[in-house]
Amino acid sequence: MVNKTHKMKKIISALFLVFIISGAAKAQLEFGAKGGLNVSDVTNLNGSARVSGHLGLFAHKTLNDHWCVQPELLYSFEGQKYPTNNDAKLLALDYIQIPVMVQYYATKQFYLEFGPQLGFNTNARVKYDNGNKTEVDNQYTSAELAVNLGLGYMFTNQVGLYTRYVAGVTDISKNDNTTYNRVWQLGLQYRFK
Repeated sequence: MVNKTHKMKKIISALFLVFIISGAAKAQLEFGAKGGLNVSDVTNLNGSARVSGHLGLFAHKTLNDHWCVQPELLYSFEGQKYPTNNDAKLLALDYIQIPVMVQYYATKQFYLEFGPQLGFNTNARVKYDNGNKTEVDNQYTSAELAVNLGLGYMFTNQVGLYTRYVAGVTDISKNDNTTYNRVWQLGLQYRFK
């Protein structure tokens, strides 16, 4: 597990550095932090949504008056709750994610965004009502692809509100049933000036 996490960190760092170096000289590049609420579930599993959160960093590259690109590095808490008649309380799936969002600014403040996302599962466990936990990493894939759609509003040049829907497009289960992550996000972002 330690070796897998170390390898993922190297890959993520390399991807983030390549983007920053290649774009820094060509266009305005800003950095920022973001975080907020997740409402997630896993398809084809009985249960209800898990309410948790996400947080991370981003680089914002302005291409022209309307178009921007924003790669991000996020840590996201996902999964779902189990039905109340089950001893298991929660399926907790944690991910390091790299979304690359293309943003279209219809006005100076309001934007629409879309883009792909690569996620690395760092932890998969089941939590029980009695407080016990069971690691289930062997039942879920170590990586997933997703597609993101969202919108946002910048109150100032630095502070904005966003919402995003994340739809997993690769099966995350190693078992017979096909399952995908689904996540609604709502959060705040801050660009450093």
